Amino acid sequence: MTGRGFEWFVAWRHLRDEERRGHRTLIVGLALIAIGAVGFVAQHLVLSHRPMLFVRGALLFDNLKIISVGTMVIGTLIAVLGLLFAFFTVFTAFSMFGVFLGTGVPILALSIMSGFEMDLKSKIRATKADVVIERSDEQPFTDWQDVKKKIADVPGVIDAMAYVESEVIIKHISNPAGMGIVLRGVEVDRTARVLDLPRTLKEGSIELLAHPDRIQPDIPAPPPAEPGQDKAPAQEFTFPNRELPGILLGEELFSHTLRVYMGSEVDVACPMCGIGPSGPMPRLKTFRVAGHFYTGMYEFDSKLAYVSLAEAQKFLGIPGEVTGIEVRTSNADAAEQIAERIAARLGPGHEARSWQELNRNLFAALWVEKLGMFIFLTFIALVASFSIVSNLIMLVTEKGREVAILKSMGATDGGILRVFFAEGLYIGLVGLALGLFFGIGTCLLIKRFGLPLDPDVYYIQKLPVLMRSGEIGSVAAAALGLCCLATLYPAFLASRMRPVEGLRYE
Repeated sequence: MTGRGFEWFVAWRHLRDEERRGHRTLIVGLALIAIGAVGFVAQHLVLSHRPMLFVRGALLFDNLKIISVGTMVIGTLIAVLGLLFAFFTVFTAFSMFGVFLGTGVPILALSIMSGFEMDLKSKIRATKADVVIERSDEQPFTDWQDVKKKIADVPGVIDAMAYVESEVIIKHISNPAGMGIVLRGVEVDRTARVLDLPRTLKEGSIELLAHPDRIQPDIPAPPPAEPGQDKAPAQEFTFPNRELPGILLGEELFSHTLRVYMGSEVDVACPMCGIGPSGPMPRLKTFRVAGHFYTGMYEFDSKLAYVSLAEAQKFLGIPGEVTGIEVRTSNADAAEQIAERIAARLGPGHEARSWQELNRNLFAALWVEKLGMFIFLTFIALVASFSIVSNLIMLVTEKGREVAILKSMGATDGGILRVFFAEGLYIGLVGLALGLFFGIGTCLLIKRFGLPLDPDVYYIQKLPVLMRSGEIGSVAAAALGLCCLATLYPAFLASRMRPVEGLRYE
């Protein structure tokens, strides 16, 4: 035995099962896949031809989609196991199935976690820019126009917008007690280029903040006419259309807390903005609702409101002063480097912080959670590696006669070691290929068709999926590395076997 090809051929023959077996497991798996696919296709056909049925029974159709996808996933697992049974020995098939699970499941889990991370980043960028510039001392930020000019030509900067931010109290006739929110004044003409706020608007527009005269007031409909009366007197339901500054509210604030409509009037109070003879006095101003936005983050949708920068400065009593400057960059992932360039350009007195730094604790927790998930799921591949060890040790015992014959024919210890190492590598490669196909294929299916989630619980309509080549490569390398390590001990045992030991009882 001198050729490497012969060693790989012997290894492959050791793993194959020449006996003919039934294909019942494979047939059951394929049947489940077909049943799930039929249910999935039937749902899409019903929704495309009878969309009203979806509106009336949304929960039923969502559950049908989840059941159909679950049936297809279970069917795929059973079909893979049946396919392995059809070509390999039972123990080899189970070893390959373990590697298959140890590769496919971590890819699916990490891709879903990356999808949630991506969704969280997009929601943060809807209300927060990539870089925020503030004063590093306690001095008022009044030179903001000069700062915008200085950073305009910094590489990576697309646009910048000044903003004012303050905690205020908002109330409406439906909620007279009021509640605390964060009021943000923004430059209306630059908001769309710096924030993703226009994408989140469900009703209204940002331009209405600059043109409040275009906001239609919320005038209640007249009550039904009295018996014997054609209609109610028009003068009793005529309200003065006074021009008020516009305000954009978060969806939770708009629909559930205040329960207002487009054009409704809300009162905003700043407890410490006014100055009277005896000290600070509250300041009150009425705004008209110009729209509402839905970011999907409860913290923003329930506590955030937007007005124009000029109105915010006037209301808060800080003419010409801003809280900071928000900057949109060409690459959000490179925001930290761009923030360093901005800080170097501005010098002392100002600080620039990226969105990663502002949310460092949140994303650090997500990274630790993902790392823990990767380590935990790698134990599936570790268990599969123990299965490979036991399977190869059984093969060494079972094929002792063949090993003795090969050695008596001139096979070296290194050649026998390579044979059994190749057997473990075969198991790892077949399981890895099937696992990659399952993990990537399932991610693509979920990304294409989506799995519905309850937006009241998760604040997202569908299960997000984001595949990253680095994560897939790490999972594949970990699984294949464990498989290779698992082959070393059995291969070493086989290479140390003496021909007389293999033929002693023959």
